[in-house]
Amino acid sequence: MEYEMFIKKSSLQQKMLISFLCLIVIPLGVFGYISLSISKQTIEEQTITSNLKTLGLISEKLDIMASDLTAISNIYFSNEDLRKILMQPSVEKTYEERAKKEFLTKMIINFKYAYTWLEYYTSILGLNGFELHTFYDGRVEIDELKKEDWYQEAFRQNGSIIWVSDPSPKLARTVSEEHFVSAVRVLKDFESGAPLGLLMINVNESFLFQQYAEAMKDYDQLMLLDANGTIISTTQKSLLHQNIKDTKYYNQAKNGDRGSFKDEIDGKRMLVTYHNVKNTGWSIIAYTPFDKLFANIYRAELLIIIVFVIVLFLSILVSYFIANRLSVPIKRLYRSMQKVEMGDLSERTDVLGTDEIGELGRKFNRMVSRIEQLHDRVVAEQEMKRRSELQALQSQINTHFLYNTLASIRYMLLTQTAEKVDSVIVALVKLLKRTLTDENEYISVGEEIDNLRNYVYIQKARQDGKLEVEFQIDDRITHAQTLKLLLQPIVENAIFHGIEPKEGTGCISVKGWEEQESLMFEITDNGVGITKLETGGAADITEAILSRGSGMGLRNVNHRIVLHFGEEYGLKVFSQEGEGTKVILKLPKFVKTEELISL
Repeated sequence: MEYEMFIKKSSLQQKMLISFLCLIVIPLGVFGYISLSISKQTIEEQTITSNLKTLGLISEKLDIMASDLTAISNIYFSNEDLRKILMQPSVEKTYEERAKKEFLTKMIINFKYAYTWLEYYTSILGLNGFELHTFYDGRVEIDELKKEDWYQEAFRQNGSIIWVSDPSPKLARTVSEEHFVSAVRVLKDFESGAPLGLLMINVNESFLFQQYAEAMKDYDQLMLLDANGTIISTTQKSLLHQNIKDTKYYNQAKNGDRGSFKDEIDGKRMLVTYHNVKNTGWSIIAYTPFDKLFANIYRAELLIIIVFVIVLFLSILVSYFIANRLSVPIKRLYRSMQKVEMGDLSERTDVLGTDEIGELGRKFNRMVSRIEQLHDRVVAEQEMKRRSELQALQSQINTHFLYNTLASIRYMLLTQTAEKVDSVIVALVKLLKRTLTDENEYISVGEEIDNLRNYVYIQKARQDGKLEVEFQIDDRITHAQTLKLLLQPIVENAIFHGIEPKEGTGCISVKGWEEQESLMFEITDNGVGITKLETGGAADITEAILSRGSGMGLRNVNHRIVLHFGEEYGLKVFSQEGEGTKVILKLPKFVKTEELISL
């Protein structure tokens, strides 16, 4: 609703400016938004593809490592000399025992150099108390490890390899680092199947980190987790050996062999990709922050925003210039139309260009010129019509009236005093002078009443005492202006059609007052009333009396009032047969004719 009101009330220049901006700014903004969205989606898809490929290569390296370690464990597992050593009771510090250890140590070292790319440490823990470690001469005591969960699990697997991260602090001295991963399997007697001891091949966390270190530049963080959700290698070393199996993103990463999803980690939006290692049950999880992923896009967004602001500013300037060039001539033409609307027909617009607006300006000037000519013609015709109406009204004091008046004067010469006769002649002269010679259309209410008094004086002389007329005029309205000869025709109708047919003396009342900025006149007689009208007995017979042919005098008066002052003014006629007639006139109140313009 407010938008519709704005569109309706806004100027043409504003509408054009808004239209230009919508045609330029909105498409540019939509294009920029769509382009950035497509770019983000493309980068995200490419990153997921690249990450999964990288994680796949890391997984392959870890699978190869697990396969090689399994191969090494198989050599130990099937070595007959080792089986014999583990089956005999261990005797410390004997020549034979030392010879066996030397032999096995050489074998361990030879195996180690056979797989030069691997960095691992071997520990053999016999149930007979025999121990042998790659680079450690001390003892761990296998009995101290029997309480560990992984120890029990290794014996339950009955020779299969299990992968354990940081199996025991007691084994930390057999390797060179604090955190490591161990491939553990039980060594058995092939003939009886009885367990003889444990084989542990340990890999340090630093070696695991080397398998994916080169790929770390593409990620914020990469973690290697075992099958239980424990972190066995990561860039953030403080997270090592922490268990995250209860986290949402870990559980989501366990769905399928590989994939990606979005999540919020430590308050940052992350693109998470994962890949599972087949031979070990481990999982590789990599986090790529979106702010790093879309760093170039964000810079492009900033650049686009700057360009958008510049284009918007230039668009506003250009649009304003174009809209101004188009709307200014229309505004000038509009102002010229307003002046013509206010009545200034001399106005001519100076919008005379060679385009459609210029042609519109020329046609406007021709139209106003034509209207001015027609206006002058109408004014002249109205003036002629006004004079004709005035002459017609003045002719109402016709020869019959003059004949009767002169006959009455002749009769009065024989019956009345010279002063009485003279007064009637003076009244007749004044009436004829003001009505027949004065061509002014407007006179004061006081002058109109004086004319009416002269007319009534003559008529009372003719009626010889049969007529009485009362005047009740408010002195506060005598200075107001009104049309000439409005009251005299009404009083004349009252005398000739109401009083003369009546037996006995008749009385006419003439009242005048102000009511709500209007002049009100009431002429009432107690004559015979208006007869032979089909009014259904209604007292208001205005419409009937103004429409019939014999009501010429009243119809002329009403027509003049409406013509000069409008439809809200005029007269009303009320009459009942045998009870008299009342005519009410409503006129505007004005002192100077200039005040009529505001009416």
